Amino acid sequence: MPITSKHIQKIFILLFLVALITPTIVSIANLEKEKTNSENRKKPKLTINNIDNYYNSNFGLRQTLSDFYIHIKYKILNESPLPTKIIVGKNDFLFLGNNFKNVVKKSSGFLLFSKKELLNIKESIQEKKDWLKSKNIAFYIAIAPNKHVVYKENLPFKFSEMQTQKEQLISYIKNEINFDIIDLGKQFARKKTENRLYQKQDSHWNELGAFYGYQTLMNAISKDFPIKKMELSDYIIKSENKIGDISKMMNLTNTKNVIILMQKNKIKIDTITSNYYKDINIDEKRFKNSTKKYKILLFRDSFSTNLLPYLNQTFGECTYIWSNKFDKDLILKEQPDIVILENVERYLDAFKK
Repeated sequence: MPITSKHIQKIFILLFLVALITPTIVSIANLEKEKTNSENRKKPKLTINNIDNYYNSNFGLRQTLSDFYIHIKYKILNESPLPTKIIVGKNDFLFLGNNFKNVVKKSSGFLLFSKKELLNIKESIQEKKDWLKSKNIAFYIAIAPNKHVVYKENLPFKFSEMQTQKEQLISYIKNEINFDIIDLGKQFARKKTENRLYQKQDSHWNELGAFYGYQTLMNAISKDFPIKKMELSDYIIKSENKIGDISKMMNLTNTKNVIILMQKNKIKIDTITSNYYKDINIDEKRFKNSTKKYKILLFRDSFSTNLLPYLNQTFGECTYIWSNKFDKDLILKEQPDIVILENVERYLDAFKK
């Protein structure tokens, strides 16, 4: 029997209905294997009031189709499937996009602080500095550099040689109140020719990059305190395979070679119970090293994670608070010798009042 236009129409309607119904069947029967949620959000519960929202987050084949789209865009076309969140660079590098605190604009110098913002930060730093000085506590501010600045040659576009927000802030604070903000990437231009300092498919530095950042921090602190810093000769450089945080955003499971440091003669570090904050969203850690002197309190972000092991080997007691809040009550309770504020370059707004 010859195929007529009516047959074609019926086949098309049938295929359309199958395509329409299949996701619902897959969702109800729970046929799709659960995978890591690249969007990092919780699935809503089904109620009468949120049927639309529930279906949008739970419709069948959602993850499969998403993974297929990512595979086509990234693996085949070498393009970013999430352009505002992820930038596909050269030599297998991935970078965060402007969705993360305008990181590209800040790294390139296209977004600077206004005079009002600089004044706000200056007053905030001055107030903290004066208050800590009245308590006889040393104060340091440290900035971890954006990956985009350190490895700009691996971006798919070129930056003009413009002053960045970080450079603007460091210069302004130095001139206004004679306070040195520490650029933890001071050694990076020279050191990155020897070994990679950032993970290719992660937004953070690796343990070697963190070590050079630690050394720069200690060079500043040792001007005020008789402290011996750890040296690279105290470690063995190795590597292991890890999945980067940017890879996870795209549900990529392929691991990449990451540099790690293994300490040759590790000193025993005691963990102290942390229970100051009732807010479970604020990560706090305390460690004690009976072989060393001085107590530090570090308000930090994720970049300090790889710094912690080096600081634990250097100071007598270390308290780490994953928060931008300058908590005076905590400082009075802890009575540290040193307070450090650390933020990655894209989060310099955290220094405002």
